Amino acid sequence: MIRPAQVVLPLLRAALPGASVVSEVPDVDYRTFPLVLVRRAGGPRLAKAPRLMSLPEIELSVYSDEGLVECEQLYEDALEALYAAQHAQTVVPDVGYLHSIREAQGATDAESPFADSWAVAGTIRLGVRAPRP
Repeated sequence: MIRPAQVVLPLLRAALPGASVVSEVPDVDYRTFPLVLVRRAGGPRLAKAPRLMSLPEIELSVYSDEGLVECEQLYEDALEALYAAQHAQTVVPDVGYLHSIREAQGATDAESPFADSWAVAGTIRLGVRAPRP
């Protein structure tokens, strides 16, 4: 089955070239800001087609060392990139595409675990589908 990060990370990296888009926080020696972190937060496979589609929920966290406003804007830019990819049915080659997208919890200011930085996070329910043959 397709991991949501396999689809989401390439889409966000293409849309946000100035940000570090990751699924695990890099070691402090390699960490750069702004940082966009994508982690799976649950979600099932589609019962009628479990090998074809899943409905994962992801946590999208954005960290910035510039300020809260910049952090909030980057979160909105990332979310807009996912909506645009879903609308265009952009296929990540040999992986799949976003069939659907819905915000489960919108952007929320969060406490950053990194010194002198800000954080915004939200959860998003995706429909992730394998490419059509």
